[in-house]
Amino acid sequence: MKTEVSADNITEISIKAGELMLSNGGETYRTEELVVHTAKALGAKDASSFVTPTVVISSFEDKDGHHHSAMRRVQNRRVNLRKLSQVNMLSRRLMLRTRRSDPDMIESILARISDSSDYPHLVMTLAAAFSSFCFAFVFGGGLKEAVAAFFIGLILRVFLLWFETLPINSFISSICSGALIAVLSGAVVKFHFIPSAAIVSTAVLMQVVPGLALVNSIRDLIAGDLVSGTARLMEACMIAAALSVGTVLGLMVF
Repeated sequence: MKTEVSADNITEISIKAGELMLSNGGETYRTEELVVHTAKALGAKDASSFVTPTVVISSFEDKDGHHHSAMRRVQNRRVNLRKLSQVNMLSRRLMLRTRRSDPDMIESILARISDSSDYPHLVMTLAAAFSSFCFAFVFGGGLKEAVAAFFIGLILRVFLLWFETLPINSFISSICSGALIAVLSGAVVKFHFIPSAAIVSTAVLMQVVPGLALVNSIRDLIAGDLVSGTARLMEACMIAAALSVGTVLGLMVF
């Protein structure tokens, strides 16, 4: 049978799992469920959680009837479905365990998940460029438009990887991305490689369109998380607006 885990361990493990879920693209309601299920699997009673796009709050009652709560600020958010899957799998394994749960081992697993490396930059860059190549055909372009989109998408991804190393928020990054796409697409047209920049620009912009943020906002709203859903929706709209502003600024060059 399971033995008791200290309240401090329950707090740290559950809120760390929620932080990993939220910071890697998880929805609000899924993060709340993860925190609650993880705390209960470790022996907490009457566990609850409140999550917004920037904070994770966990609260539970221990075996002596004492209440414990903690808050963790989440400042950096990105999309990493592999880490989401790993955290989810760990929580499910904890819920199914019938023997003692070692908190040190669980914390080390969470640390490994958090510190695990992303895909190599070369793979990410080529995948992004190939997605732009395919989107060019989706939007009605030909082989020339697809080739132009491939190389512009490749340059954009290198630019974004460099931008991630700088202390710059996503709004400024989106403006610069839109401007870079417009300038490079216009340059390709200027050299008479393609007749119009519209298809190429749209194909490359699909890399940075906030599709996941928009979907997550709708899912949160449907789940009843109105605060988080509205916040995510506004974030998606702000990124889309920044891309539009950057594209207009880039078009003004030509």
